[in-house]
Amino acid sequence: MIAQSYTMRHGIKTLFLFFTILTLTGCAKLPITSKNGKLHTIAFYNTEKLFDTKDDPKTNDDPFTPDGEMQWTQERYALKLNNIATVIAGIGGGNGPAIIGLGEVENRQVLDDLLASPPLRKLGYNVIHQDMADEQGLDIALLYKPRFFKPSSTQYIKIDFKEKGYTSRDILQVKGELQGELVTIYVNHWPPRSRTRRGRQDESRLQAAAATLRQEIDKQQKADPNAKIIVMGDFDAEPRSSVLQQTLKATGRPNPAYSEELFNTHYISFVNGLGSYVYRGDFQMMDQVMVSKSFIDPKEGLEYVRGSAKIYDPVTIKYTLGKFKEAPRSTYSGTVYLGGYSDHFPVFIQVRRVK
Repeated sequence: MIAQSYTMRHGIKTLFLFFTILTLTGCAKLPITSKNGKLHTIAFYNTEKLFDTKDDPKTNDDPFTPDGEMQWTQERYALKLNNIATVIAGIGGGNGPAIIGLGEVENRQVLDDLLASPPLRKLGYNVIHQDMADEQGLDIALLYKPRFFKPSSTQYIKIDFKEKGYTSRDILQVKGELQGELVTIYVNHWPPRSRTRRGRQDESRLQAAAATLRQEIDKQQKADPNAKIIVMGDFDAEPRSSVLQQTLKATGRPNPAYSEELFNTHYISFVNGLGSYVYRGDFQMMDQVMVSKSFIDPKEGLEYVRGSAKIYDPVTIKYTLGKFKEAPRSTYSGTVYLGGYSDHFPVFIQVRRVK
């Protein structure tokens, strides 16, 4: 991705940047040899309101029907499916990731339609999904290739919101074997910030989501300090935010000595002024993948491939001209149909097994 201009928000101290880059690049001593296993790509993609065209009376999806405000016709739906499928198939080298979390999908039928589209039809994905308590009816899901990843358990974790009457998407927890090793994957799409009466942003919903997830991770790490954990999603918060660094304990330092922390693999993308989402011309790193420190330089088992964390942003899925240059090509701008892909770029990492 072409580096965007820095904002004051990205004014990380030069010294920190130097040592972060030194850590992430200078210590990457992992050449691909016969002792290292096959690379597996693990990704997340917020698909931007992937609705079908049918009205669900239980949710607020009326705008996304043929007669609704967005004029969401079968033709537009079919193009959206093909666009999203093309993006997924291209992540990680052209054959799709081994595992990918998805955000903003309406239901299981949408996922089945997505996998039946030509770009994904022959890639052999299975689906983990259930309907969630989102007002619009937009869920999260996990796609995986069973020849690489074998799920053993699935749990949908309710977020303990303090706000009376408020509900949102669950956190999806999937445990299974990747290259013969047990891993736990958490797929997230955290709710947006609310606003106070004075118009200020209230992060209490994000804090509730982060605290709920941290509690689950704490339980796992207490039972097994070497548990292999992958956290992915759209967090509506950037890597340097207090909700991620303090509440979730996800930081930009890969040092295994801080074993309870998660390593935010996309912290360096944030430091470099990159982002997966654009708001009022400002690139923001809302979509991220994090890993437990047990993935960092293990003597054996699965490892995070240092430097593999990327934003997937080929020219075809972003604007190349005008004021939105380099931003994701979205499906809509307000109610104006643009016929693009999503207002988010996917993010991904790679892991492999050390023998």
